[in-house]
Amino acid sequence: MGPLSTGVAITTFSDTVPFLTSGKLLTNHGLALLVLNPPSDLQTSLTWSTIRFAARCSMNQEPMLVSGVLVQLGRTTVYQYTAKDIPAILSVEVACARITVFQDQWDGSWEEFAARPVKHVLAVLTCLQTCRSKPDCQCSAWHPPEGHTHDAVLDVFRRQFFNDVGRSVKWDKATHFGVLVRYVKALEHHVLRSSGQHGIFVEPKTEDALKPHPDYQVVWLPQTEFSAVAHQAKCELDCLGIARSGKRFGLRVHITHFQRVFTNTKPDAVYLAPGSRVTYQCGPWPFGSDRKAIARILKTGGWECRPLQPLHHVPGGLMWAVQAVTEPPVTVLAMQHGQVLITRQDTKVLPTEPEAKIVGHAKTVELCRQTDTTSHDPWLQQDPWSKAISLTPATPVAQPAPNVLHEPEQRLEQSILAKLPTEKMEVDDQDQRLQQLESQVQQLTTKQAAMENTIHEHHQQNTVQVQTLQQQMKILQMQLDMQTQHMSTMLSDQMSRIDAILAKKPRTE
Repeated sequence: MGPLSTGVAITTFSDTVPFLTSGKLLTNHGLALLVLNPPSDLQTSLTWSTIRFAARCSMNQEPMLVSGVLVQLGRTTVYQYTAKDIPAILSVEVACARITVFQDQWDGSWEEFAARPVKHVLAVLTCLQTCRSKPDCQCSAWHPPEGHTHDAVLDVFRRQFFNDVGRSVKWDKATHFGVLVRYVKALEHHVLRSSGQHGIFVEPKTEDALKPHPDYQVVWLPQTEFSAVAHQAKCELDCLGIARSGKRFGLRVHITHFQRVFTNTKPDAVYLAPGSRVTYQCGPWPFGSDRKAIARILKTGGWECRPLQPLHHVPGGLMWAVQAVTEPPVTVLAMQHGQVLITRQDTKVLPTEPEAKIVGHAKTVELCRQTDTTSHDPWLQQDPWSKAISLTPATPVAQPAPNVLHEPEQRLEQSILAKLPTEKMEVDDQDQRLQQLESQVQQLTTKQAAMENTIHEHHQQNTVQVQTLQQQMKILQMQLDMQTQHMSTMLSDQMSRIDAILAKKPRTE
């Protein structure tokens, strides 16, 4: 890469760091770096842009779409070639929503609804129906403009029945049904205003249906019946519909009217601006403090926050969990009962940003993904005692002490071997020893067989005794049955005699 270089070089982010840091152009010609898997934001003064281009895997020759960053290193701009007269697909602006139907508020039969849930939902939400009959039709369905080929509903997906805890179950055990619908953007306000009718509630989502839409917020009204929330929704001009989560109900409004509606409906509550909320620990507060008093004191200090609940007690009072959007202006407050400390709670480490997504076959993407086959020990890479070990002087390795008894053993062994008659030395009879070992093994086998016979005889004797006892028990049972029958006969005979004696005799005149 130098003043005479031209073209595009495909590289990784680690190899691009020196060029990004220097921020200098290398040539007057067209020269650029195509960085694969870059971070979300590049800190450099060079001109760069995000592109997605077609590539082919060298392993299986499959095509795929790869995302990258094009960094300009020359004064002549390098850009992605675009052919002329390329086809364009007709598309419209879309909105996405999660539609939930609760069984306790559904008017009809739940069994009939479970047979065709989407059909019943669209029958209630008539604004999602498409009518192309006449230009001057006055029905409540959607009438597309001229030349519009799309229907009101573009996609329906993720149909599931859920129970109270949010697990997917069968329809007969479900408390609500959920489905995601992608529809025309022009119908968004009509769909949101239909939320709360006949047990159907609408939650706006982003176009990819991964998270709630940031343009809408909900003013939750806990411990409020649905009828009261519905009346409040009619009184609020800026309310777009009723929201429900479990047993809670609320008013859905646009983010621009959220503060005003929140203040009108919940004047005693603490308002927090929309955004990423952070939880803090605050305390110690006296044991007799409540949420309103703590919120009032912290608001006086210039910090808009919402006390959630007490966490644990410390010397001097209770530590409370506090939720806020902005950081506190001070971390220590001076109060009459003592100083109050504000610290941020330990948050979970967020996962690193995923690599740039590659559009292609799953096997092809797996082949092109870099995998680290070597496993490294983190303690060897980041050892907290490495600095101390490097500063400690190395100690010489001690040599093992010689064995004191080794030399006398050698001398004794040599003297004994010298005195032994090497010419007429007798050799042990190994055959005799083997015969002795065989006889001992045979004796053990005989004893084991005798023991097995004895155990078998004891088992047979026990079996006979058990059978004898069973027969005796049967005989006793028969005798008891006969005695019981005999006693019953005698008692019935006596009762009949007593009845005959006590019977009233006819009077004879």
